This record gives sequence, structure tokens and C-alpha cells, in this order.
Amino acid sequence: MPSKEVVVSGRILKWGNSYGIRLRRAELKKAGFSLGAEAVVRLTKKSERVDLSGLPIFRGGGPDDSLRHDDLLARARLRLSKEKKA
Repeated sequence: MPSKEVVVSGRILKWGNSYGIRLRRAELKKAGFSLGAEAVVRLTKKSERVDLSGLPIFRGGGPDDSLRHDDLLARARLRLSKEKKA
């Protein structure tokens, strides 16, 4: 089992009379987990809103604007998650 803590998003689903958490294989593999590995799960509710007020408004309509917007949005989400951990 990897010694570092890894944050992976998942979805809670109903499996028979129980609930299970579905996690993406690619994220688990990247974190060093494989099928059958044991893990400790710490659950937190996902925030419903992300404050986008600090993002710039793109008016030019250039071909790279959407890529820049996606990059800025990812940085804003990362900053928000770091603020919540602190």
C-alpha cells in the first residue's frame, strides 16, 4: 500500500443492499494502487459551488481563449481545495 495520502474523487452507488464507492482505475493506478489492495477511506462531502468571480472574462474569442479559461478554472479549483484543507 502506498505510504502517501492520495485524494481521489468517487461516486457512492447502491450495490445490492449496500453502498459502494466507484473510483476511476486510472487515478488509482497513478496513485500506486492495484486490484485487491487495501485502503483507508476518508469521506467528505463535495462542495456544490465553486466561486468563479475571480476568473477573468474572455471577450476576444481567440482560438486559445478556451484553453486559457480551462487552465484558470483548474487553478481556481486547486486553490479552493487547498484553502479548505488549511
